Amino acid sequence: MSVSTAGTEAFARELRKVLGRDAIVSAPERLEAYAADTYWKALAAQAAGAPLGRADLAVLARSEEDVAATLRLANRHLVPVVPWGGGSGSQGGAVATEGGIVLDLTGLDQVLEVDEQSLAVTAQAGVNGRRLELELNERGLMLPHYPASVDLATVGGYVAARGSGVLSTRYGKIEDLVLSLRVAMPTGELIDTVGVPRHAVGPDLTQLFVGSEGTLGVITHATLQLAPLPAARHFEAVSFPSLEEGIAAVRAGLTRGYRPSVVRMYDELATRLSLGPVVGEELEGVCTLLCFEGDPGVVDAEAEGVLALSVAHGASVLPGRLSEIWWERRYDFYRPPHHPELPAIWGTIEAVASYSRIHDVYRAVKAAVEGPYAQHDLSLRVHLSHWYPWGTMIYGRFVVPDGGPDAVALHDKIWEDGVRAILGAGGVINDHHGVGLKLAPYMRAQYGPALDTLRRIKEGLDPNRIMNPGKLDL
Repeated sequence: MSVSTAGTEAFARELRKVLGRDAIVSAPERLEAYAADTYWKALAAQAAGAPLGRADLAVLARSEEDVAATLRLANRHLVPVVPWGGGSGSQGGAVATEGGIVLDLTGLDQVLEVDEQSLAVTAQAGVNGRRLELELNERGLMLPHYPASVDLATVGGYVAARGSGVLSTRYGKIEDLVLSLRVAMPTGELIDTVGVPRHAVGPDLTQLFVGSEGTLGVITHATLQLAPLPAARHFEAVSFPSLEEGIAAVRAGLTRGYRPSVVRMYDELATRLSLGPVVGEELEGVCTLLCFEGDPGVVDAEAEGVLALSVAHGASVLPGRLSEIWWERRYDFYRPPHHPELPAIWGTIEAVASYSRIHDVYRAVKAAVEGPYAQHDLSLRVHLSHWYPWGTMIYGRFVVPDGGPDAVALHDKIWEDGVRAILGAGGVINDHHGVGLKLAPYMRAQYGPALDTLRRIKEGLDPNRIMNPGKLDL
């Protein structure tokens, strides 16, 4: 069986009886708000008056039972369902390319429990990230997941896209912070995963839904690990003679047990064109921002150890206020005038790899994207901001000032060349932005035969394939 919009009207009539008329949005001008997330192609298409997808309806869920009822009826009528949180995704994961309904989860906005003894919060999927953080801060707590999208993103989106925040080097990505989930299944059941992440009662069902982008079900609430607000934050900055020396120094620090909360390393071009303008300084070299947090004594010792390793790898110590200014302005990178706007083309060619391969991946991406598109005035600004004991990632922000009449084709070719370079050098094509529409064409190249296993899981959970069709190549 396959999804179709043919059953949408009958579905809507039944759903109005269950949820009420005010839960169904059909006015075209209101549906326009769901036509694009922050994916460049979706924004460009919407601006041109030809969106990549149009939902026939939006459903405004007000409870977890509303979500389950919606899925139950959509499954019966074979109506496609696209979950919608804050609309902040950059990969087209929330675009309704097959029509059907957008399931707006922002009405699920309750913080259900803050367990201060266990340092855990249970929040519904539609809770806004900024609002949640402010509420936790009032209790002396934080959810150590500070993504650039915090003003728009929701708890459900954090988990569904397997996102990351700027403190990940110390606290981990969202998959490291998820303790358990409640999920509405495509056939309408609500299920709870095991209440703690460390157990031996079979496979970890929680992680199956982390990063699934609404293709396997709808996350309705999550229990997440918290941390106390740090007693101290210590900021430092250094400049390395090369990216190779910088990566070697950070790796050495991590292998010795140091856990800075922030390591943000900019290559030469990104130092000059991205970091410098935001912090208000003319900077050169491989500038690296560092933050250490926690107990003051431990913080000072960690900072001293990492600085010593950095100097041993040729670094010059810069004023720590540069990192403090970055911390205060860290979201400005993603807002005008630092963030491009149409008719520019932009995107983040992101990759993650082991330390033994990360240099090859960096060089391959630079060679594939920078030189061949110089005629279009393309700039590729790379920083490394998420670090692991086994490897790190590159975050390559490209900008073409004006894409011209062939902007879409140019955008797609830049992405194709960048992705093929990553895979050819032994990297993985994404660290934390998700897949959506943008990377779906490359899932077979990334996974190989294992993609068929993912597809079989999809078929078992979503037999009528109503959930977010076209995403993740499932």
